[in-house]
Amino acid sequence: MKKFWNLMLTALVVLGAVSCAERGENLDNAPEGVSFEATIDLEETRTDVVFNEGTQKWDTVWTGDETLNVRVGYTFYQFTNSVENKNRFVCETAKADDLVGKSVTISLSHDADGSALDSKAGKAGGKIGATVSSFDPAVGVNLQVQSAFLRYSSAYEVKLDASAYIFDYNGQQRNTITLPAGDDVWVAFTPAENVTLSYSINGEKCKEITKDFSAKKIYNLGELAPVVELATIYLVPNNDWKGDGAWFSAHMWGNGEADVKLVDEDGDGVYECAVPEGMTNLLFCRMNPAYTEFSWDEGHVWNQTADLTIGVEPNNYYYITGWATGEWNVAGYTPEPPAVEAIVWSLAGSFNEWGDTLMSATDTANLFVAKGVELKTGDEIKVKDSKSWDTSYGGGITNLEANKWMKAYSNGSNIAIAKSGAYDVYFEYAEGAEYSKLYLVEAEGDYTAATEQTANGALVPDGGESVTPDQASAWSLSGTFNEWGDTVMVTTTVKDVFVVKSLTLEAYASFKVRKDKAWTENYGGGIVYFNPNGWIELFSGGSDISNTEAGTFDIYFDYTNKRLYMVTAGADYTTVAKQTVDGKEPEQEEPEVSDKVVYLKPNSNWTQSNARFAAYFWNNSGNIWVSMTDADSDGIYEVNLPEGYDYGCNIIFCRMNPSATANNWNNKWNQTSDLTTPTDGKNLYTVKAGTWDKGGGTWSVK
Repeated sequence: MKKFWNLMLTALVVLGAVSCAERGENLDNAPEGVSFEATIDLEETRTDVVFNEGTQKWDTVWTGDETLNVRVGYTFYQFTNSVENKNRFVCETAKADDLVGKSVTISLSHDADGSALDSKAGKAGGKIGATVSSFDPAVGVNLQVQSAFLRYSSAYEVKLDASAYIFDYNGQQRNTITLPAGDDVWVAFTPAENVTLSYSINGEKCKEITKDFSAKKIYNLGELAPVVELATIYLVPNNDWKGDGAWFSAHMWGNGEADVKLVDEDGDGVYECAVPEGMTNLLFCRMNPAYTEFSWDEGHVWNQTADLTIGVEPNNYYYITGWATGEWNVAGYTPEPPAVEAIVWSLAGSFNEWGDTLMSATDTANLFVAKGVELKTGDEIKVKDSKSWDTSYGGGITNLEANKWMKAYSNGSNIAIAKSGAYDVYFEYAEGAEYSKLYLVEAEGDYTAATEQTANGALVPDGGESVTPDQASAWSLSGTFNEWGDTVMVTTTVKDVFVVKSLTLEAYASFKVRKDKAWTENYGGGIVYFNPNGWIELFSGGSDISNTEAGTFDIYFDYTNKRLYMVTAGADYTTVAKQTVDGKEPEQEEPEVSDKVVYLKPNSNWTQSNARFAAYFWNNSGNIWVSMTDADSDGIYEVNLPEGYDYGCNIIFCRMNPSATANNWNNKWNQTSDLTTPTDGKNLYTVKAGTWDKGGGTWSVK
C-alpha cells in the first residue's frame, strides 16, 4: 500500500515542424495537404505505458498510428502518422489558408473529436495540448501533458465523485463520472489541490480519499469492490510463518486505518480478529516477537502479504502459502503446496540497474558463471534467484579485488568492486552450508587460481583522462558552516572527483553539494546523519547532510557515481565503507517559550501508532520547532509560542515519529498546510476528520 504507485510520469513532445515547401511558398498546392515533422523523445513522450517487470517501472512508448487534433475555432483538422514513419504528421484535407497565421489548439486525439475520457485516454496521456496564437507549420510546437491519472481494476461499474470539477468529458466540466468495469482502467483528469474523491458501486459509497492531485502523476486506487462488512476474518499461517515465536497483525484501511492483533483463541492454528467498521482492504503481517506493538519501523515486520481486499464470507479465511503469498478460502480448506521451481542464478547490481544478468551452468556441479561483465570501481553486485529477491547472496566484506574469492552469505550485503575491468564472475553454490563462494576473475582467467579475500579491499579510482589537481571547480559545499555560502571544491587526480580539504566542522553542521553557486543542480543525502570515515549515496535535490562528530575533515564528491566521502583530514578516502543507515540523531533542547498558547486537536488518523506532535514556527528572525503535550489527557495538545513570537505568526502542526526524539522534517509523518495563528482569540486548530497531509481544518476558541 505504501509503495509503488506514487510515481511521477513526465511527457513532452517537441514538434520541430518542417513544411513540405519553403517558408512563404503556397502550400495549397502540396499534394499531401499540410504536413510537419515531429521530433519525439521516447524517454519522455508517451501515448502508451507498459509495466516493465525487470525494472519495476513504467516504460513509455510512442506507438505510431497516433492522431493530433488541430482546432481552429470549432473546426477540427486531424493530423496522423504511421508506424512506418512516426515522426511525420499529415492532414490531406487541410489547406495552408485554413491554418497558417490562425490561433490553433493542438491536442492528442483519443476519438473523433478528442474528448473521450476512457482507459485509452488515460494511458495515452489524457489532456496533452498547446495553444499557438499564430500557427506556422515551419515553427516548432511544444505539447505538454496537463492531466493527472487514476488507475483501478474492478469487476463492477464504478461511479467517481469529486469535490471539484476535475473531469472533462465531451467538452463539459463535471465532478461526477461513471466508468466501466475492467482490469487496469486508466482515468485522465484535470489536476487540482485538496480534492476529496469517493467511489461508489451499486449505489453504495465504498471509499473516500483527499489528496493534492498533481499533473503527470498516477494515483492508484487498486482493486475496487463493494464494501463488505465482516465481523471477523481469519488467518491460517503455514509453518514458516509460525516459526521463531512470531505473532500476527492485520493492517487495515478504508475508512481510516487500523492495526489489529490476531489471536488463536481455540489453539487450533487459526488466528482471528474483528474488522473495524468501514475497513475494505488489509495486509497480514508476521511480526517480530521482540516488539509488542505494530509499527512500520525497521525490524518490526518480518513478512507481509500483498495488499488484499477483505474476504467475502464464507471465503474469509486467508491461507498463507509462501513467505508473501496466500489465498482466501473457506474454513478447513487445505491449500496445495506451491510448486518448487529450480533456481536460475543471475548477477544483479548497479551495472545493470539491479536487473538480471543470467549466469550459465558449468561442467562443475553447482558452479555458475557470468562471463565478460564490464564493472567499474565501486559498482555493487549480488547473486540472486532471477525470479525473486527472496533468495540472494552477498558479502560480509566489500571492495572485492580481481582474481580473489570471498565467502558469500544468504541475504548478505552488496559487494563493491575494487577496480574497473572486464570480469568473469563465478558463483559456487553450497546448499545448506554456512556460506557459498563468489569469485571475481579477470575475463577468461582461471577461477581455480583465485585466492581468498578475507578483509575489505581498497577502491582503485579509474585513471581516466589526465586531470590537473587543486584547480577550482564549479562545485562547492554550502551549509551552516559558511552560512549557506560556497566553499569551492577543487579537482583531484581522478576525473570528476572533487574535494574540500581540512574543513573544520562542529558536530551536526548541515551541508549539501551544489553547482555554480546556485541551487539549480544540487545533491544531498538519503542518509541525513553522516558518520565520519565513510561514504554515502547522493541524490539530486536530496536532504541536508549532517556530520555526527566534530572534527577536521577532507570531503570528497564523486560526481560520476554520486557519492560523498567524509574522512579525517589526510586519510585515504578510497578505503572507507558505505554507510547505509542514519547515524545518531542530535539531542535537541526545547527553546525558550512565552506564555502565549495555541492548541491542536488531531483527528483519529493522526493519533494512530502512538504518534507525538510538534509545532514548527517561522518568521523573519528564524525557524523554531517546539514539542506539544497533552497536559490534561483530553486529546488536545498545547504548545507555547517561542520567545519573540506573537499571535499572527506562521505555524505548521506536525505528526511526528514517536521513535525519534528530534523535531525535524526527517522525523515528520504528517503535517498541516502553512497556517497563521489567529489574532482574534481563536487558539484551537482542529484537523479535519479523515484526512492526513494538508487536509484542512478549522480554528476555534478553546
